Amino acid sequence: MLYKAFFKRRIMNSSRLEKLCGAFGVSSAERAAAEIFKESVSPFCSEIQCDRLGSVFAVKKSRHKDAKTLMIASPLDEVGMMISEVKEDGTLAFIQLESVAPSSLLHQRVRILTRDNTCVDGVITMDKKALEDKCEVGSADDLSIRCGLSPEELKKTVHPGDLVGYGNNFCENHGIVMSKALFPRVLNEVTIELLERIQDMEFDFHIAAGCIAQSVIGYRGTKTATYVIRPDAAIALTGYDTAGKKLSLGDGVTVGYYDRQMLPSRRFLGSFVEETGAKAYFGMTGNDGSFIHKTLKGTPAVSAGIPVDNMGSAGEICNLKDADALTDALVQYLQSLDSGKIAAFGFGDEND
Repeated sequence: MLYKAFFKRRIMNSSRLEKLCGAFGVSSAERAAAEIFKESVSPFCSEIQCDRLGSVFAVKKSRHKDAKTLMIASPLDEVGMMISEVKEDGTLAFIQLESVAPSSLLHQRVRILTRDNTCVDGVITMDKKALEDKCEVGSADDLSIRCGLSPEELKKTVHPGDLVGYGNNFCENHGIVMSKALFPRVLNEVTIELLERIQDMEFDFHIAAGCIAQSVIGYRGTKTATYVIRPDAAIALTGYDTAGKKLSLGDGVTVGYYDRQMLPSRRFLGSFVEETGAKAYFGMTGNDGSFIHKTLKGTPAVSAGIPVDNMGSAGEICNLKDADALTDALVQYLQSLDSGKIAAFGFGDEND
């Protein structure tokens, strides 16, 4: 299959990836990550388009009069929490913004984004006696955050509603990367490198490639971004969880054949698989494509991505060769498309 040939070289900018992963980007506070993306893609696009939730897209305009628009989207935000109470004993109670196993939170380093836009470091802890009595973490209510500040200092600095993200922990070893926020930031890096690779290429369709805010918390930015871009077709970049699936790091480009929220456009899926040789993925978890395809008049969409271990945790893992393969596959696939093919992915007046 074609994606295996892509593994012969490695081109990913791991230093920029580290910068992206290290940026604070919990849902609704993705500005730092968005700024890195905007700065990186500005030289390679015609314009930058944003929605009012914080999604950001680089648009490469075609000179063709009747050009269609292809959207390439990845999530921008990361798994996080929110402070719910500043306690009298100098600890912080919190709620989870996404579904994360509470046991995976214990002893994790975190960063709290305060209202004056500064970060306070902390650690998620549990009372020793309570842990010994329960022998397990039952829920986030069993946990608290300690920052080492006195109760008085804490009340002046941290307030209910402040957002909490994992502490920076990027590590690379022989092309295997471990980090918080690796999914989705590795996909943001794929998008940057894609735009860099195609900057001198001419297409008869517009390309809008970027990142969707508030995606991992119910795909909230997916609809707003789609209304701004108004694509004729879309590729949703995603990570595919290796847990319990016949999928491993190093399997390369993967494409979703089914999930409980989207059946991909059959014509689009067939075209993508034929051109890239992507590995099939069958799962229940949705992605941005699950909502893009239901927006506007209906937007033909496919999801494509790479395998990711420990998704949703403070230590997600991926193989940079997979990310390189995805970049190469997207470059190759774009060169096989034209506005006529994009129009044919859907139904409606043009295809009656």
